[in-house]
Amino acid sequence: MRKWATYLLLAFVALSGGCVSHPVGPARTYSAYEAKARTTASSARSSVATARLLAETASEGKTFGGYAATSASESEDALSATIGTFDSIQPPNSRSQELRDDLDSLLQDALAHVTDVRIAARRGQFGRMALSVPALQESEAALTAWLEAHGAKD
Repeated sequence: MRKWATYLLLAFVALSGGCVSHPVGPARTYSAYEAKARTTASSARSSVATARLLAETASEGKTFGGYAATSASESEDALSATIGTFDSIQPPNSRSQELRDDLDSLLQDALAHVTDVRIAARRGQFGRMALSVPALQESEAALTAWLEAHGAKD
């Protein structure tokens, strides 16, 4: 009888682990949601800054092609994961929904610019990566302004 109990417990653990889609807890208030949004914006800004620095150095011929392509891809992956995690959090009220819409717009713009860097890097078009620098700077500045508007203490 103990053998069945052990198998049942293992099956329960395996199945319940598969039900968790995101490692993020719920946000039940606007302030909790805003705190999660600040964390998201800060992480996103870091990914954008990494892509910007990469675009600058690669376009100046100060990095290797394989490194540039890999780093650009990793920056894009990190930003995509950050966005996915944030989007998995349900806004608790209409005010939170407005905050989400505002930040999501900035995040999607940033992702588009980081994707441009990745594409140029994989094609070996390092001079072209310089064209993305102004847009990345704008995204970085927009995320910084958003963080300041929402009480981030950087």
